[in-house]
Amino acid sequence: MGTVRGVVCAFTAAMAFMFASGSHAAQDAGAKDDPLTKPIALEYADAFGEPGAPRLVHGATWALGSPMLSVTVIDSGEGLLLIDAGLAQWAPQIATELAMIGHDIRDLRYILSSEPHYDHASGIAALVRASGAQVVASAAGAAVLRAGHSERNDPQLGELFAYPPVASVRTIADGETIVLGDLVVTAHATPGHTPGSMSWSWRSCAGPQGAPNCETIVAAASLTSRTDGTYRFSAPANAAALSAFREGLARLAELDCDRVIAGHPAHAQASGATGAEPCRRLGRYYAKALDAQLAAESGQESGVN
Repeated sequence: MGTVRGVVCAFTAAMAFMFASGSHAAQDAGAKDDPLTKPIALEYADAFGEPGAPRLVHGATWALGSPMLSVTVIDSGEGLLLIDAGLAQWAPQIATELAMIGHDIRDLRYILSSEPHYDHASGIAALVRASGAQVVASAAGAAVLRAGHSERNDPQLGELFAYPPVASVRTIADGETIVLGDLVVTAHATPGHTPGSMSWSWRSCAGPQGAPNCETIVAAASLTSRTDGTYRFSAPANAAALSAFREGLARLAELDCDRVIAGHPAHAQASGATGAEPCRRLGRYYAKALDAQLAAESGQESGVN
């Protein structure tokens, strides 16, 4: 019975996604030619994996992405809030996963962006088309989402792919909140990996009302200081960006959180942010990684290999 129900849910979700899209290309066997779900970065498919069955994280928070790339959904009881969307080609599967936990794609009310890189954001346009959800990002992140590509102030520009732009994006600043029913999600500016990176926190409760088990969860944006080899955090022109990066890492490390959902789960594992004090561990680990990046850049400038 469970298998039959899963097949029915998947079929229903796929049909809902296609018809909600309003795109003829998405309604036939040539859906791969739909400009909003056309596969991106196929050469890195193994690195990103594929979405699997939904996994309950805690309370009403679910993981929909792959083991390598996070997509998180929270059920507020009055609609769904999604954090990131993954790759463009994942959009129909995200709709199917929502159906597997009892929701229609049109139950999406908000899509929050942690960063505007293609691996986290290229699926947003397709999900918005299917759901009508409001996209929310930092001001810098919103500018990239609207354009569908980054500019030279992104440390990884030379390694990035363009993606379908998102026409309407609501901007949010550090400390501001999104409220949906009883759910309150707070924005935490963590720029550096991208100029517009934003992390998000909320309170999740499970169990009986009289004795709930509650946690503060943080969906952390990527914090790596990886560059394309051209961008230099140590360049005088990037001094303000470097200062903002350090401030964001310190801000994250100071958050009192019980659980971290990293944009790339491996980042939480590498930093030890899977146990006690996960925000502190994650922030401090990547602060040290930034110091190492600056030391490497200094060595390159002095001719030291």
